[in-house]
Amino acid sequence: MASAAAMRALKLALLILALLPTIYLREQKRRVKLPYPPIMAVDLMPALRAGGIPDTGTLHLVGAWRFVSKGRNLGTFSGLARTDGGFVTVGDRGAVMWFSRPDRPGPWSLRLTRLVPLDWRKVRFPTDAESVAIVPGSCDLVVGYEDAPVLERYSPDLARRTQIAVPALAEWPPNQGPEAMTLLADRRMVIVAENYARWFDRTRHVGLIFPGVPRSGEAPARFELSLPAGYRPSELAQMPDGRLLVLGRHFSITGFRSLIAIFAVRDVRPGAKITPKVIARIDDQRIRDNYEGMTVTREADGSQLVWLIADSNEMVWAQRTLVLKLRIGPEAN
Repeated sequence: MASAAAMRALKLALLILALLPTIYLREQKRRVKLPYPPIMAVDLMPALRAGGIPDTGTLHLVGAWRFVSKGRNLGTFSGLARTDGGFVTVGDRGAVMWFSRPDRPGPWSLRLTRLVPLDWRKVRFPTDAESVAIVPGSCDLVVGYEDAPVLERYSPDLARRTQIAVPALAEWPPNQGPEAMTLLADRRMVIVAENYARWFDRTRHVGLIFPGVPRSGEAPARFELSLPAGYRPSELAQMPDGRLLVLGRHFSITGFRSLIAIFAVRDVRPGAKITPKVIARIDDQRIRDNYEGMTVTREADGSQLVWLIADSNEMVWAQRTLVLKLRIGPEAN
């Protein structure tokens, strides 16, 4: 009897050992199916209120979130554009993130993916996305890249991709691509260079004007945009009332500082020299970071909100993926 019991125990042990790899593989497969670790939007406003809301000028800070995740997929985001009910942002290595407004009640949604590559065997394609604009009507995405004299136009589902050669971008230095780009309500596309227009002048930047989404090889009209010394344009956005905002950033040994300046759309014309009016500064060490993306929304009450996103550059301890919401006060008029 003892022998029979031992035999049954041995068979049971062998059965368990045989099943273990199957159980392990099933668990591993379930984990692999997860596209990325969970991403959370942490509300920073309670802590900011406790220490006093940062003074940002005539744009008043009314919302601040930090996006956090245990994975490396989060971060490095630059351009920001408005979508129905939320936003889309692009970044390094072709990352794309759609997310709903974090200030709305109910579940918060977010989706990460990548831009669809061309044929790797035949075409060398860019991956470091710096700016994005959405084409009205088609909802196509137009993406600008660092180190590439091209724009790329994607269908909303990213399944179709068209490369647009922009020879003017080849005039700009490496690592200083079309950071600031927007499509205006009058259909013109405006791009402003991150680099300075002249040697030994740290204020002026070249602007390009196209009559619409550029055609491959099309030459633009040009203008100059000036910012306070040391600030480089990192984003453009048109307000619902028609005026234009430019986001500028400055880096020094003490870290990043940002400003937002405003100018009239009628000023954007060939040969123009534009000096926007600074209406906001982000200097408070609690929220200052490498802000590279900006867009504007009009609210149900008629007010206008400016949204910013910071590029963390995967520097987990030094930089963060922050999203700010600023209300445009009457002083900005």
